[in-house]
Amino acid sequence: MNVAALLVRRRLSGWARVIFIVAFAVTLLIRLAYCTQAPDDSSDLYRHLGFSSHFWENPSAFYWLRPWQFPHEFWSQFWTEVGYIYPPLALLFFAIFGGLGVGLFWVKFSLTLFDLGSAYLIGRATSWWAGLLVFSAPVTIWYTSHEGQYESMVTFFVVLAVLSARNSRWIWTGASFMLALQTKQLALLIAPYLLYEIFLRRHLQPRKAVFGFLGGFVGAFLPFIPFYLWRHDLWLLPLQNQENLLNPFYWPLFWKKGVLDHFEDVSRLRLVWNEVVTTMPLIILSLFLTRGSFLRRVPQALPSIAFWLMIKSMAWVMNWYVILIPGLTLALWRHRRWMVVLLIFYWLQCGQQVASYVGDDDQESDNTIIRFQESIWRRDYRAVESTDWTKAEEE
Repeated sequence: MNVAALLVRRRLSGWARVIFIVAFAVTLLIRLAYCTQAPDDSSDLYRHLGFSSHFWENPSAFYWLRPWQFPHEFWSQFWTEVGYIYPPLALLFFAIFGGLGVGLFWVKFSLTLFDLGSAYLIGRATSWWAGLLVFSAPVTIWYTSHEGQYESMVTFFVVLAVLSARNSRWIWTGASFMLALQTKQLALLIAPYLLYEIFLRRHLQPRKAVFGFLGGFVGAFLPFIPFYLWRHDLWLLPLQNQENLLNPFYWPLFWKKGVLDHFEDVSRLRLVWNEVVTTMPLIILSLFLTRGSFLRRVPQALPSIAFWLMIKSMAWVMNWYVILIPGLTLALWRHRRWMVVLLIFYWLQCGQQVASYVGDDDQESDNTIIRFQESIWRRDYRAVESTDWTKAEEE
């Protein structure tokens, strides 16, 4: 409670402060409770930890490994033919936890702290209500604190990059942007805003901004050079996922055979909901571009516009990709009301815990969930185990 009170003491008063503190406290308690529960919508967290626990054995060969090479380890049953496709900083994050045998709770708790950090920075820079929208959004409560998806790390570094550019701290801007890129490739979408801040802000010296940005950018990249020498196409590895077909956010305005293939078993009600909450931000951003200098507003809106156009058009998209939205939306910090409206639609994004109420059921097997629950506090992810789980999955 003291933390929440500290956050709001300067900008909120009376009942507004009480409501804020209660909402923040309830959200925090829900998130902590979720951190103690086994993921049941995705096996990604366990796979991350198990796979990356082998990084320290031979770093230069790691990106060439395949799960089927570790047939007696439980994590290897998930996506057996797909190697590790995530950038180096994400790998190192999970490799530390996986190598130490740390349980799922501690990883999810750490990722939750990234969400808290992003919410705090956004709240301090714009509005505490905006920060609360970020921290309490159902999609991030579920996929960060319950499922252990790591998009909150990407968002945090993107938020740092945006705020560093806002404050003309160009070395930090370049370094934060590079760290975001080494966490997930979607961070590239914030580039138009950063270029705008460097070249189009009239009161700045572009040369100083460029050299500062490049200094931080290159400096932050140096530790990751070996990874790209070991695997030259490392940054393009996620593209192989586009060979699959599943996108709950795809354009279903004209539902017909071929388009509906993107939705697999997603319920019709959820399709309608997704269509509304993913198309409205594009409409809002289009209106934003018509109110004022178009050339100056485009770089601020383009990260969010590009995100939605890409997300709604790709063949393979997961629900948790939208956790990046707050970082991209922060590019509109000069226009707080527009930003808050966009964050309201971020809050309305559909998570699996909501989808399950309307008939969507995409859970892991009971056997897998039990194993995850046994790994909440500690687990040797490299332990050689019986492969009896294969029979259990088939049954």
